Amino acid sequence: MRGKMTETILLCEESPEGIFTGVYTAYELKLSPNHTHLQLGGIDNYQLFARYKEVAADAEKAFKVERSLRKRLGDEAMESVWYAMSSCDLRKGDAVYHTIARGMAGAFRGQLMDYLQDPYVNLTAKLRLNVWHEAHRFMGFVRFAQLESGILYSEIEPKNDVLPFLGEHFSDRLPQENFMIRDKGRELYLIHRANQGYFLFKDPNGQWGGQASSPVLHYSHNEEQIQKLFRCFVDSISIKERENKSLQRQMLPLRFRPNMVEFD
Repeated sequence: MRGKMTETILLCEESPEGIFTGVYTAYELKLSPNHTHLQLGGIDNYQLFARYKEVAADAEKAFKVERSLRKRLGDEAMESVWYAMSSCDLRKGDAVYHTIARGMAGAFRGQLMDYLQDPYVNLTAKLRLNVWHEAHRFMGFVRFAQLESGILYSEIEPKNDVLPFLGEHFSDRLPQENFMIRDKGRELYLIHRANQGYFLFKDPNGQWGGQASSPVLHYSHNEEQIQKLFRCFVDSISIKERENKSLQRQMLPLRFRPNMVEFD
C-alpha cells in the first residue's frame, strides 16, 4: 500500500510579485499542482505530511511568469488574475496558482475563466468580482481636496488593494492634474503627475502619515469655501420627510463615509 503523498507548501509574500514568484518556483521545481499549494502571510498551523519552502519575491521571475501567462492564457484571464491578486483574501495565492496551472495544462477548452465548476477557477472569479465592485465604488466615492500647493488629495480605506485600478481611472479623467490618493490601511500612496503617468509609493513605517492618523493637510482658501458650499448644498436638497436610512446605507455603506466631504 502506497503512503500518503507529501504536500509542498510554498510560503510567499502577499503581493502580485510574491505570488508570481511562487508560481515560477513551482514550475522550476517541477512540483505537481495536485500536491502543491501557495500560502501567504506565514505559517499559522503546520500540516502533517507537508514540507514548507519559503519563496522570496523576485521581480525578474515574476515578470517572466506574467509575460508567459499573457501569451498563453490571454488578456481576459490575466485581468481576472490581477484583480484576484489584489484581494484581501489570503486564499488568493493558492486560487491563482491552481487557476494558472489549469490554464497552462490545457485542461479546458475555450476561455479559462468560464470553467466555474472548477473550485479554484471559481474562487479566482469570485475574488475578481469582489475587487472589481469595490474599485468601481471608489471611482464614484473618492473625494479630492485641493491643497495649498495645488495638489488634489484624497484618502480612502478599502478592504482590497484597489489603488492600481483607481490610478488608471483617474489618470484618464484628470490627465492634467497633480493628484494623490492615500490608502490609509496599507500606507500606500498613488501619485499622479500632470500629463505623465502615475506610480505607487509605499510608506511601510508610516513616517509620512502614520497608520492611525492623517498627514497634516493645509487646504487652499478656495477649497475650504467649496467644501462649506457643498455641505450646504447636500443639506438643502435633503427632504427630511422622505429620508430612507436603509436605502442610504445600501447605496452608500457607512465604511465609505468618513473620507467623504458631505459626511465630515
